[in-house]
Amino acid sequence: MRPVDAMAQGTCRTPREAWAQLLYWLQQGTRWEPRRAAACFEVAGLSPARLGERAVMLKRVLDARPTWLVLEDIPDRTDHLDAEGQARYVDANVARDFAGVTLIQRDGRWLFSSATVARIPALYPEVTGRLERYMPSVLMGEFLGIELWKYLGLFVMLVVGLLLQRVVVYAIQRWLARRLARARARDAVDKASKPIGVLATALVFRFGVPLFLFPPKVSEVATVATEALAAFSVVWLAYRLVDVLADFLASKAELTETKLDDQIVPLVSRSLKVFTWVVGAIFVLQNINVDVGSLLTGLGLGGLAFALAAKDTVANFFGSVMIFVDRPFQIGDWVVVAGVEGIIEEVGFRSTRVRTFYNSVVTMPNAKVVDAMIDNYGARKYRRYTTTLGLAYDTPPDKVQAFCEGARAIIAGLPETRKDYYLVEFKDFGESTLDVMVYCFFEVSDWNAEMRARNNMNLELLRLASELGVSYAFPTRTLHVDTLAALGEARPSHRGPTEAPALAAVIDGFGPRGGLARPRGVTFSEGYDNRAPGTTTVGGDG
Repeated sequence: MRPVDAMAQGTCRTPREAWAQLLYWLQQGTRWEPRRAAACFEVAGLSPARLGERAVMLKRVLDARPTWLVLEDIPDRTDHLDAEGQARYVDANVARDFAGVTLIQRDGRWLFSSATVARIPALYPEVTGRLERYMPSVLMGEFLGIELWKYLGLFVMLVVGLLLQRVVVYAIQRWLARRLARARARDAVDKASKPIGVLATALVFRFGVPLFLFPPKVSEVATVATEALAAFSVVWLAYRLVDVLADFLASKAELTETKLDDQIVPLVSRSLKVFTWVVGAIFVLQNINVDVGSLLTGLGLGGLAFALAAKDTVANFFGSVMIFVDRPFQIGDWVVVAGVEGIIEEVGFRSTRVRTFYNSVVTMPNAKVVDAMIDNYGARKYRRYTTTLGLAYDTPPDKVQAFCEGARAIIAGLPETRKDYYLVEFKDFGESTLDVMVYCFFEVSDWNAEMRARNNMNLELLRLASELGVSYAFPTRTLHVDTLAALGEARPSHRGPTEAPALAAVIDGFGPRGGLARPRGVTFSEGYDNRAPGTTTVGGDG
């Protein structure tokens, strides 16, 4: 390629030479010759001095964007034709910011068209021209190559951005207040106000900086910084809106009976946040002119090795998906998984956390949880109660029968017991006892309630035995030496009633409306509770 200084000799033989002529002779501090820079401008009835002014204006508005003009991409052919077959050239990079900047061929020379020359003043910011004309001389001085009044302009843009933030936040809050509850609207606005403020400030600087025609390097840095800040604020706003959505979904999940959706909400929130940051990173990189396609291609070369290293993580992720699909348990259920017993506390992307009954936390990979046998005690509708009561061998048959019927009456009278299925039967003759089986179910919500129901059941059975005069035996071996009673001497009898009406009265007394039943225990004074004052029942069993 020919050197730029060789192309900038006013020959204007190709589109590249015409652009090089403009750029080469307007270099601040080295080459500043506006008339020579305008050598490739159509005269359009203007004097050389006026053409030079137009060349300076065009260069300054190009620098202020900045517009990425790549000389190597501009055609260097004298016979260049556009897509319509005309000897005309419009640079694609310049056209993104400035429409109508066109080169045409006249008498073998490529020139900026007269229409383009006439339009240049319209491209030049009117506000900047006015400020420069009326700005006091004290503010026209320079600091670090920038006029002082432009620093003042940066401060004004910052103030405008902050004011715009307040206006936008207020408008959004008023709009949401008409559609959502006041507390939820305030929470949504509080979470979104900061990114909205950053976005408003970035937009003010993005559109305000070019109006002040800063030097090319300053414009370049300011443009890239504001575009990156605007893109980042959009991603930040999306991230905060995910929190607002998560709060909304959590409020809906609280209205359902199942507890698993309470855990799905944080998982959805985390997934959306990760997705937001990944897409946001690509969005930010694109806005600062990074070739994302090449970057992703480069990352793809190591993707296979990464996938192999992360295969366990992938397996655990799909394990979490299967847990939410199959729903083998819910948060708060009492389970036994792979030998670990406790309460399900959290289900994450990689692992499930189980709170044991000695208050430690066991973290299990989800892939292992899915493959393991799960015994879910928390899914029970009924809690089984089974025991064998041993009565003394000297208990009369009528009292054994009365005891069995009284136990059935107790089950019928206790509010926690299942009424459609229970068994109380004289089951067996044990080695030292008459065995009575009591088999029933409690309909309770958790382990604490189950223990309280068992307590009430056991106390009622003790009272029943006491009222009937029946004694419970314990496994001992006793040698009895019995002698015949003397003539006329009566053998000692059992305590309690023996007649059928009296036995029936005891049985009915332990029924649902009987006077002997104490389904909630006996109140000796004000009553006592085995829990400490002020404590509450733990949500799980155990």
